[in-house]
Amino acid sequence: MKEPISSKDRLDSPFKGILFVMAGVSVFMIQDVAIKWMSGSYPVYEIVFVRSLVALPPIVLIVRLEGRLALLLTRHPWMHLLRSFAMLMSYTFYYMALATLPLADTVALFFSGPLFVTALSVPLLGETVRLPRWLAVFVGFLGIVIMLRPGAGVFDPAAFLPVLAALSYAIVAIVTRRLGETDTGSSMAFYSNLLYLIVGGGVGAALGDRVWDVGGHASLQFLVRPWVFPSVFDLTLMALCGLVAAFGFYALSQAYRVARVSTVAPFEYTGLPLAVLWGYVFWGDLPDGYTIVGALLVVGAGLFVLRQETRRKRIPLHAPPAGS
Repeated sequence: MKEPISSKDRLDSPFKGILFVMAGVSVFMIQDVAIKWMSGSYPVYEIVFVRSLVALPPIVLIVRLEGRLALLLTRHPWMHLLRSFAMLMSYTFYYMALATLPLADTVALFFSGPLFVTALSVPLLGETVRLPRWLAVFVGFLGIVIMLRPGAGVFDPAAFLPVLAALSYAIVAIVTRRLGETDTGSSMAFYSNLLYLIVGGGVGAALGDRVWDVGGHASLQFLVRPWVFPSVFDLTLMALCGLVAAFGFYALSQAYRVARVSTVAPFEYTGLPLAVLWGYVFWGDLPDGYTIVGALLVVGAGLFVLRQETRRKRIPLHAPPAGS
């Protein structure tokens, strides 16, 4: 998420903003491919640990380039902790889903995040949501049901994981609305990655080399698999995820700095066709008719909600960058 920028301070370079946002989305798709590729060999907390270890120094550099390291000082440490923990849960659910589901299905279900933000903003922020946005939320949730296909013989409980990831991110977005008034996006990324590093290392130390009997489900195995010393190639992939997180965060932050939210935010949804492309190239996966129809409803509803939010001059409610 980005710190809100006044119209006075914002540059207006729509083409540059679109290039930045598409670059950020593209590299995050590379990260998703790498994590899905490694999900059958390593535990998720190990990948998170290495990724965060590599991502922290570039994020600190970004903070330094933005002005000074004093930007990391905060008057709201508990809000940072809540935001960081919710983000950790969001990406843990998301990565567990990648271990089982096709890449396109995971990304499409995760794009339901803005719908949850709208629904939760009423009880948690006391906001008023008018009928058109409620109808959009209903249409989007209908799309989720179509993609999940509960009761169908092909249903996999892992399909709930990206939905839980989106719900967790909705909490992140709501907390960020408060933090964004006083803290920068780079400081939020710093504290999030610091928590990932601590939790990833702590879970690895606690589990050790113990083997947990969780059956043959890929998502659960990805969660509790013992720490494995990676090969040089796989360690490079994990480190690449960290660099991707740092670069992607910078690219998306720049996109929203140099152009209007209403101009660049819709281009984050280019992640979905990219997910279809990479899913087919690496695993031969193509979305079926249910997934296509459901994804169109979710994305359409999300774009409508985003349009309404930018009219109200709120911060963007799109899917998050993995480095934030």
